[in-house]
Amino acid sequence: MEVNDAHNYLAEATAASNIESFMVFGGEPMLYPKRAIATFKEAHKLGIPKIEMITNGVWGRNRGTAEKNRGTAEKLAAKLKMAGLNKVNISVDAFHVRHIPLEYPQNAALALLKVCIENVKWNVAVIESINAENEYDKKTNRILKKLEPLGIDANIFKIEPVGRAVENLRRYFQPTSLYGPCEGEPLTGTMLTNPESICIEPSGTVNVCWSLSIANARQKPLSQIISKYDWRQNPIIKTLVEEGPTGLLKLPEARNYKLQENHYINKCHLCIEIRNALKH
Repeated sequence: MEVNDAHNYLAEATAASNIESFMVFGGEPMLYPKRAIATFKEAHKLGIPKIEMITNGVWGRNRGTAEKNRGTAEKLAAKLKMAGLNKVNISVDAFHVRHIPLEYPQNAALALLKVCIENVKWNVAVIESINAENEYDKKTNRILKKLEPLGIDANIFKIEPVGRAVENLRRYFQPTSLYGPCEGEPLTGTMLTNPESICIEPSGTVNVCWSLSIANARQKPLSQIISKYDWRQNPIIKTLVEEGPTGLLKLPEARNYKLQENHYINKCHLCIEIRNALKH
């Protein structure tokens, strides 16, 4: 995302609502540290109290000290702190360590703690639970045990059956009912009827759930998107609230879509696949 776009979205969002938290995630935000830092500075200037980032910690590959090496994790951590960042979730689990040595996120965490960013947590994805016996969750459990000496708590969440998770992990998921209105993770509370958060993609697309767009902030002011949101005016969201994803099959655009019940793991999986088909 361009920095100017991010600044505009922040300004419009704070004008339309009392923003309690702002998060940058990806992909990996620290592939573009200057953009991330500039965006955190703007959020801080606008008075947003909680400024957060999800990172895989790859920028901790060179721990060092700021005095000896200007490219070290500690120097980056200091810049993040100065920019206003006050909460960091670092992704560590069996899936991330396939590509990123555990030493990197560990060094990133130590650097953040050293500059007094105290709200640092591990971001941990599991299939079943941290104590489950499948190969991935067992490996993740071992990873967390290695990290215990750092004294950092973990946010543990279940992987949703979307994208490559469906292709690679299908045998671990337990199918659930496809019928009825949306409920449970990740749709909790009033996410669709009165959303408390939005996600903006680099394209400007504004989502209230997984790739569930309500508008584009490049085409319409974000302040209007927020203040004038009405779930009843969006046929897809109205259907999800009242009937659930199987209700989408009644929409004219879905007349050629064939429901194969055994293919889907849960409502989220079905919902995303139907909505992807509707786009085409």
